[in-house]
Amino acid sequence: MGRKHLHFSRLKHALLIQHLQCPDPSIHFSTNLSRTITAVAWSPDSKYLLINLGYDKKNPCYTPTVKLIDVQSGEIVFKKHYMKNGDNFHANAVCWFPDSKRFLTAVEGVYCIWDLNGNVIREYPVNNELTGLHLTAIPGTEKFIINTFDTIEIISFDDTVSTKLLDRNICTKFSMTVSNDGAYLAVTLRGEKCVDRPAQIALYDLKSMTFLRFFEAETYIDEAFVIVPTFVGPNMELLCAGSENGKLHYWDIETGELVSVLEEHSLHVGGVSANPGHPGMVASCSDDSLVIIWATKQLQRELKEDDDKWMREHPAVAMPTVNIKKGW
Repeated sequence: MGRKHLHFSRLKHALLIQHLQCPDPSIHFSTNLSRTITAVAWSPDSKYLLINLGYDKKNPCYTPTVKLIDVQSGEIVFKKHYMKNGDNFHANAVCWFPDSKRFLTAVEGVYCIWDLNGNVIREYPVNNELTGLHLTAIPGTEKFIINTFDTIEIISFDDTVSTKLLDRNICTKFSMTVSNDGAYLAVTLRGEKCVDRPAQIALYDLKSMTFLRFFEAETYIDEAFVIVPTFVGPNMELLCAGSENGKLHYWDIETGELVSVLEEHSLHVGGVSANPGHPGMVASCSDDSLVIIWATKQLQRELKEDDDKWMREHPAVAMPTVNIKKGW
């Protein structure tokens, strides 16, 4: 998150907020698009935003498009769509390479590597079963984790595509998050009432390629919407996730114990994001139209000192005297 936080919605609107750590956060830029936003990805160097306008059930006639935006200027660098045999194909997922000069798209039956000029520099045809529905990079590597229809796999690209199976389908999967050190993978698993299975988050050790444990709670609900968890804490020792009832949940990575439940949002909390510069700060995004910045008590004290200093340096400007006529 750093100095800027991105909020986007399926309502065709992307908003980039800056200066979150001062009393008056401002909007760096805002963009409205003609169709639903299905995914947004920061480049690792924070210079670019990749916006995927994928398949839109309400507007299937729209051409699937990937847009690249320059964060500093807010300008659209390019907008492209992938064509095969004269037909347009939507990208199921998008993800950056660590050099911030290339990004990857998962299109049905093919993976494409793009440059910052909007050119496809390499295509890797694959069986449709290997098409990634969701895609996330493993930090510090050029490997990616893909969620197919029935597997979780680690995939890499060289002369050919190589994959390594992490797990078979154990439940309905929807989103994936990797810890900043590349050690852990968290996968959200939706609850299924028909088999009396609660919503869970599965944790994997990526170094040993093993499943570790499930996280769950009576107040954690994941049945119909997207929930993206995040690893938080100085040593990534906690996992944080929102819920369809608006509650934020914190679990201990090592024990699986539910540490805390925070209640402030009134509707579904789909996304949470940890601040890489301040491990004690988390942003949550909800359908109640709020983006809330959470901080530990220690960090709050530190930020209050910064706020007090900011207020001293930015004294309030007195409002001019206005004479209001009687009867207005």
